[in-house]
Amino acid sequence: MKIISVFSVNRLGKMAIFVVVIGIFSLLLSGAWNYIQDTYQVRADRSNAMQVTRPILSEQVVPVMAPDFFTEYRLERDKIRSERSDLLREIIKNAAAEDTKHQAQETILKMTLEKQREAEMENLIKAKGFTDALVFISDNSVSAVVKTTALTQEEVVQVAEVISRLAGVKPEDITVSAKP
Repeated sequence: MKIISVFSVNRLGKMAIFVVVIGIFSLLLSGAWNYIQDTYQVRADRSNAMQVTRPILSEQVVPVMAPDFFTEYRLERDKIRSERSDLLREIIKNAAAEDTKHQAQETILKMTLEKQREAEMENLIKAKGFTDALVFISDNSVSAVVKTTALTQEEVVQVAEVISRLAGVKPEDITVSAKP
């Protein structure tokens, strides 16, 4: 068994440090070279002369949109309906009385139909030329919020006609408002 002297370990340690330093220096030099190559572009013009120019760095700016009232409300409405639907399904699953199960099933059906009619009315209102619309169906009335700065009397009548026809509600039970 050969014993390595302190002098040779010291020499090996110095050599290892030297190799590591050279490696780090090489990485830094390589990074600097790549940066320089990326910073400058070479372009050829029609005379085949080469010109070195700095590239125009254009950062693509993506505007941050403020949350839209209409989008936020739809998400919140869907969340509430989903929670309510889950609760009703639990009632159906765990209820002992058939009457309770039947009422919960009818409520789920009513919610589903309301959701469908609201979406249909919103789409028809948008088809009238409005950017967006929200419709809220209550027991005896319907409210609509239309995305616009202001509504004319004619526009209110158009929206009310769509709602009245689809929801079967009298025009006096319909509220139409504007929200930019």
